[in-house]
Amino acid sequence: MNDTTNSNDRLIKPIKIQAIPAFESEATSETSRKAEASKEWKEKREAVTKLSKEGNWEEVLNILKALSSKFKNVEIYKALAQRVWVGLKTQAPVTEPVIALFHLLNTLGPKHELAGPIAALAHLVAKHRTPDHPDRALAQGQAQQMFDLVCKTAGVENKPAFDKWVKLNKLDDPDHYIPLVMTGLEHMVGDDWWIDREALQKSVDEAHAAEEASS
Repeated sequence: MNDTTNSNDRLIKPIKIQAIPAFESEATSETSRKAEASKEWKEKREAVTKLSKEGNWEEVLNILKALSSKFKNVEIYKALAQRVWVGLKTQAPVTEPVIALFHLLNTLGPKHELAGPIAALAHLVAKHRTPDHPDRALAQGQAQQMFDLVCKTAGVENKPAFDKWVKLNKLDDPDHYIPLVMTGLEHMVGDDWWIDREALQKSVDEAHAAEEASS
C-alpha cells in the first residue's frame, strides 16, 4: 500500500500556542494612573505636615511646588496657597515667592479683586528679597510682567493712569495690600492647613530676633 500522505505535510511541525497576555484597556490603565497619583498626593501631603513640624521649610516648599504644579487634584489650589504662604514667610530666595505669586495670579485671573495686590506684593518682594541672588533680575521682570497684565486688563495704558490707579487701589501701601493677599490665602485653604503655621511663625520670629541681635 502506497503512502498517500504528502511529504510536505510530514515536514510541518506542530505550532506551540503561547499564552497571550491579558489586554489592559485604556480605561483600566487610566484608573490605575489615577490611583497611583492619588496615593502619591496623599503621601506628599502627609510629608508636608511632618516636615513642617520639624521645621524643614525648604523641603516643605519643594513639595508644595510639586503638589501645586505637577498634579491634577481638586485641592491643588490649597497647595498653591500654602506654597505662597511659606514662600513669603520664610527666607526663601526671591524667585520662590515671586514665581508662586505669578502662579497665584494666573490661577485667580487678572480680573480678580486680588490681582492688583498680588502684583504689588510680587514687586515688593522682587525689590527687597535676597538682592544678591543671581536670578533677582528675572524675578523683577516677572513681577513687572504681572503688573503689565493686570494693568492691561484694567485698561491702564500710560504712566499717569498707572500712578492714579496705584493710588486709588492703595498699591503703594504694603500695610494695605499685604493683609489682603494673606487673607485671600487663608480663604483658599480654609480650615485644611497642611503646614504647621504656629511652627512657621515661631521660626520667622526667631530669624528676626537673630537678625536684630546681629545688627
